[in-house]
Amino acid sequence: MPKKNLLVVPECEQMLESYREEIAMEFGVHQSVQEMDAVSRSMTRKVLDQTKKTNSIEDCE
Repeated sequence: MPKKNLLVVPECEQMLESYREEIAMEFGVHQSVQEMDAVSRSMTRKVLDQTKKTNSIEDCE
């Protein structure tokens, strides 16, 4: 069985987590769950609005 990399000093976990977040933010890939939900809702609204607009245009023709 492969060995899992474990931290020798458990207190380092918080430091590593903040380091990961800092790097992710620097590259622009870090988003909180709330931010991802807001983006998803916004995208869904846009798609629904476009679909409604397309359907109403087709109904007029």
